[in-house]
Amino acid sequence: MSERSACNCSICGVEQALIEELAGEKTAQQYHHLVRESSILSSFPTALELLRHLRDTTTDENQGDSSDDILRELLRPKESGGQDLRQRLVLLILMPAVHRTSRQIAHGFPSLARDDIGQQLLTSILEILQSKSLLKQQSHFAFTIIRLMRRHSFRWAIHQQKLAPTQDLAMPVVVDAVPEPGVGFETKVHLREFLRRCLSAGQLTMTEHDLLMFFKIEGVSAEVLAAREGLSEVAFRHRMQRVVDKLRRAAKSPSLPGKRRAATGTTTALSRSAGRGISAA
Repeated sequence: MSERSACNCSICGVEQALIEELAGEKTAQQYHHLVRESSILSSFPTALELLRHLRDTTTDENQGDSSDDILRELLRPKESGGQDLRQRLVLLILMPAVHRTSRQIAHGFPSLARDDIGQQLLTSILEILQSKSLLKQQSHFAFTIIRLMRRHSFRWAIHQQKLAPTQDLAMPVVVDAVPEPGVGFETKVHLREFLRRCLSAGQLTMTEHDLLMFFKIEGVSAEVLAAREGLSEVAFRHRMQRVVDKLRRAAKSPSLPGKRRAATGTTTALSRSAGRGISAA
C-alpha cells in the first residue's frame, strides 16, 4: 500500500480509526467469513492485505480488471450480511482520492473549514455507496464513485462560497482577478434571461446552464469548475467554447422571437470572453 504522511486532518483521523478496526480480532473474524463466501477475496488472507493490494492498483483514472472485480464483490449486497465491513473496506480503498479532493477544495475555497470539507466528502461518498444507481453499475466502480463524490462536493463548496461574505469571494483562485471587458451588469442581466430561456427550450442542459452561470456570471474560476467536472482546465475551457457555439446557434433560432437582437449581442460578448479564456489556457 502506498505510504502517505498523515496531515492530522479529520479525514486522517477517520482513516486511522478504520485501519485500526481492520486489525482487530472482531473485524478479522468478519473478514474471514467474507473470504469463505468469495473466491475473489480468498486470495487475500487479511483485510489489510486486500486494502494494500487495491490501494496500489486503483486510481482515479485507471483500474485493472481484478480490482474492478473485487470492488464489484464488495459493493454487491449479500444475504449473509457483512455489508458494514464491505463498506468500510471500499471507503478505505478510496481514501487517497478523498484526501486529494479535500486538498483541492481547501485550495479553491479557502474560507471553508477543513473539518467541514472532510465531513462533506465522507457524507457524500457514503451516500453514493448506498445509492441504487451504483448497484446498476457494471464496471469502473472506483472512477464512478470518485467522480460523483467530486461533483457533489464541489457543488456543495460552490454553494457554501456563495453564502460567504463578499470579501471572501475575492480570493484569486475562486474569482477571476480581472473583470472581463464587454460583459457589464446589463449584459449579465440579459445573459441570465437568455440562459433561462435556452434551458426552458431544451437548447441547454442543466449542467451546461449551471456551468455558464458559475463561470461567466458568478465568476468561479475555470480551475475550480474543471476540478469539479474531473477535467483539465484546458479541456474545461474548450467545453465552454462548444457551449458558447451552441448558444450562438440558439440566438438565431426562430424559437426565440423578438429576443434575437438582445440574444445575439449577449452571445457576441460571451464568445469574445470565451475566446480569450481558451487562448490563455
